[in-house]
Formats: sequence, structure tokens, C-alpha cells
Amino acid sequence: MSSSEAVPPLTSAMEDYLEAIYHLEQERRIARVRDIAGRLGVKMSSVSAALKTLGARGLIKYDPHQYITLTSKGLFQAKEIVRKHEVLKRFLVRVLQVEENTAEDNACRIEHHLDPEVIDKLISYVEFTETCPVDQTGWLDGASDRCDNCAHCLEEAQRKMLERVEAQKAALEYGMKLSEAEVGSQIMVDRITGPAGIIAGLTEGGLESGVIAQIEGKDTTSGNMSINIKGYHVKLNLFEASHVFVKPI
Repeated sequence: MSSSEAVPPLTSAMEDYLEAIYHLEQERRIARVRDIAGRLGVKMSSVSAALKTLGARGLIKYDPHQYITLTSKGLFQAKEIVRKHEVLKRFLVRVLQVEENTAEDNACRIEHHLDPEVIDKLISYVEFTETCPVDQTGWLDGASDRCDNCAHCLEEAQRKMLERVEAQKAALEYGMKLSEAEVGSQIMVDRITGPAGIIAGLTEGGLESGVIAQIEGKDTTSGNMSINIKGYHVKLNLFEASHVFVKPI
């Protein structure tokens, strides 16, 4: 290969080898062929072939008669791979509430098959939500690029919390109806009243006490509105919506 040709990216298998060597060095200070084979569940002959490729790329120091060690270049790449894996796992466990073993398996697959840009954005999102004490919605406004002081977010969050408490109190006291909710807002269903036929129809559509929904659209001319419940788009008329009492969240 000429010096002008770009070096092809590492395959997912090569990344797995780098990651295995990194962990073995961290745990035992050394990495041996049989240990790598055991960790990855592959044959020792396969490990030897992979190590030759990594050695040719200058990522490891490899001699069949000695231990395997990462070069400074290999250590850098290995740390990046491990970092991606750990952040993806953290996202699955902490944000999506996936069981840890399942998260571990899926993180292994995700890290190899998402474009680097997507993984970097996901990593940035996880790190931002773990750093920002209150307002993760700031991510949508690009706050992650300029946020260096938590005081403003804390004050804003306190103001929003007080407004939310007052709005919920007023909604329950005066009876806020689904038909009155603003487009873009989120609500929680408190109760449904009216004839049995209307209650049954709304319940079949997914509306019942405790359900959270987002108001997607409202058309007073046609007398219809649309809401999103757990990813499902539900349409109903404003008359039906007037029988659903809600509180903002």
C-alpha cells in the first residue's frame, strides 16, 4: 500500500481484539494469546492471525514468544473503543432502563454498527445529561455547547417546578380538560367522565387514568385533535376530549 492510500478502518473483530488486550493489561498487566482466545471465545490460531494484523498497523507489539502489549497508538484507540462501549452501556442501563447483562451484549453490537458521528452524538448526549443537574431538555436547544455554569439552570428549573406545581393544582381544582391542553404540551390523564359509550371508546384508544400523552395538534375548525401515547398517534374529536380531565406535566 502506498503512503498516499488511506488505511482502512478497523473491523469490528479487530476492535474486539484491541478491547480484550486493553482489559487484560488492566487486569493482569499482561496479555497472552491463550487469554485473549479465552476472553473472546475464539481459537488461538485466529488470535495469532489477528495479532499479526494489529502489529502491522502499529497498534500492538507482538512476538509469538512474548507477551502482547499495546503501543501508544494502540492504547489510544483501545481507550476510545472502551469509552464508547461504556457510555453506550450507561445509556442503555440508566436512560432506557435495560437490564445490565442485556445492555452489555447490546452495547457490543451497537458500538460496531453505528456511524462514528452517531456514536459521538450519543456519547455527548449521555455525558451532557449526566453532567447537567436539572435541564436535560437544554440539549435540544444546543445548550451542551455553551453550558459552563449550573446556577442559571438551577434557578430556571426551580421556576419551572413552581409553575408546574401551580398549574397542576389549578388543573385539579378547576378541572382542566384534554381539549384545553396546548399543542406541544404533555399531560397526565386524571379521570374520564361522561356516558359509558364515550368512556369505553376513549379507554380503547389508550386513554385512562395515569396515562401520559403529548398534544400533537388541534384543529378547532374540524373539531379534532391528535395526541401521542407511548409512540402511538391517536385522533379524537374535541367533544370526546372534553370528557377527559388532565393535569399538565
